[in-house]
Amino acid sequence: MPTQGSIECHRPVPEVEGLDDQEIIERIPAASVSQVQALCDQVLERGIGDNAVPALEALWKRFFGFGINGPLREQRSALETLAKVGTPLSRQAVARIIDARDLTDALLPLALECATEANLALSGQSVTRWLEDGRSDVRESAFVLARNCTPPVPKHELEKGLMDPEGSVRRSCLTTMGQFGNGRAKPGLLEELEKDPTSEIVTALAGLLDDDIITRLGRCAMKHGRLRGQIAEELESSGEPRALKLVARLKGLK
Repeated sequence: MPTQGSIECHRPVPEVEGLDDQEIIERIPAASVSQVQALCDQVLERGIGDNAVPALEALWKRFFGFGINGPLREQRSALETLAKVGTPLSRQAVARIIDARDLTDALLPLALECATEANLALSGQSVTRWLEDGRSDVRESAFVLARNCTPPVPKHELEKGLMDPEGSVRRSCLTTMGQFGNGRAKPGLLEELEKDPTSEIVTALAGLLDDDIITRLGRCAMKHGRLRGQIAEELESSGEPRALKLVARLKGLK
């Protein structure tokens, strides 16, 4: 019988590279904690994810009702692998797991993390509820998932994240609001651009482009070569005369 302690088991992992694709898939539903990660790794390395979806879902269902204090290793491997496969078939399986009414609450953080990995479009009603969950990792994932909801999460619900006590959640909120063109995100995004510029922050600011943001993105591009190409592309695609002049300068940099 599986126990939460199986997460901590570190028995030797057997060699599975010699198995053929069908043998890999057939072993997954009954995989032991010592085998499961090696088998899942082979699914991804061999590109047999679609064929393995039923087996991975069967592995998840095998541990239904367990993981009340957090995910078992087998549960984590199954769900993370489904998310990383990244095909319509695997995304449907992840959505089914998340939509199950009796999903153990302790598994929700992992489930939503995998939903963001799979770029799922979940119901706006569910995502709105998760925005106010007591766990910061759930809220952070919910703000990312809000980008794909149809109908969209209400604007006023998203804006609540601006006051979240956790910086990672505020950042997730800001990037989502920026991608939706919500001007209330501008001050926070510019602060993040100064503090810890990332591709995601640049994309969000590009959705709010004005003269001030053009200037600040230009400064960032001068300072951070790793973002220069992306910033130049975002500015160029805007077609703004001031942005195009800045792009010409950026292209002249080495």
